[in-house]
Amino acid sequence: MTHNEKRQIISRLINLPDKNKRAFWGKEIKVLNTLIEKYPSKKFWTSLSFYDKLDSMVLLKSGFFANELKAKYQLFNYKIPKPPKYELGEKCGEDIATNTRPKTIKDFLS
Repeated sequence: MTHNEKRQIISRLINLPDKNKRAFWGKEIKVLNTLIEKYPSKKFWTSLSFYDKLDSMVLLKSGFFANELKAKYQLFNYKIPKPPKYELGEKCGEDIATNTRPKTIKDFLS
């Protein structure tokens, strides 16, 4: 992932400060790099969003937001399992003839 892509991810997820931007970007990109090692999907990071912007990427490393990030990653990578195939064998036994009673007056009269 390029540096500009990482900056776009951070600016989409984090409230950007007005001052001291150099230290901010260094810290946030370092934290993002550790998170990318744990969750390596580029598509996941480009589509990730939360209900509100966060104060720092450090929130995603532990606590509530870490659990949310893990759940979102698992949901993003979920593959629907294929249903099992059942093979039906030969028919066994005899057919049973059933007497059905008429359920309506029309069935009774016909």
